[in-house]
Amino acid sequence: MKSLLFSVVAMVSLATNVAAAPAFLYDCDLQGTDQAHGWITPKMAFVVEEQGEVKVVDGVVLHFNKAPLATKVLRNDDKRMILRWVVTNAKADSGRTFNNFRYRASISKSSGKVEVTAIPAHFDTGVRATGVCKKRTK
Repeated sequence: MKSLLFSVVAMVSLATNVAAAPAFLYDCDLQGTDQAHGWITPKMAFVVEEQGEVKVVDGVVLHFNKAPLATKVLRNDDKRMILRWVVTNAKADSGRTFNNFRYRASISKSSGKVEVTAIPAHFDTGVRATGVCKKRTK
């Protein structure tokens, strides 16, 4: 009985781990980041999980959040995926603190073209970069 229970727990655990594995990753290379003053990095990745949840990881997210950050999926259809996330308590090299830095990414599924914008809260404009994402499954 004990070994049967162990087997069932092991199978459930394995199934849970498999279901939580990323379905694929968008590996993105961005240009124009030198104009973004460090708020958008040249490399960015979006982990798309089987359940449809998406996490973003880049230099800014890792610096301020210390781990990938969940995004809000605004659109995900055959043509485009649009994501939004917020980096909180970001501090510029000048010492200025931003309570919320709002990000948005739009990825064309046919071409892989991506546009990323970053706008500090209470600002009308922000920074922008464009590039290309490659869809990776391994």
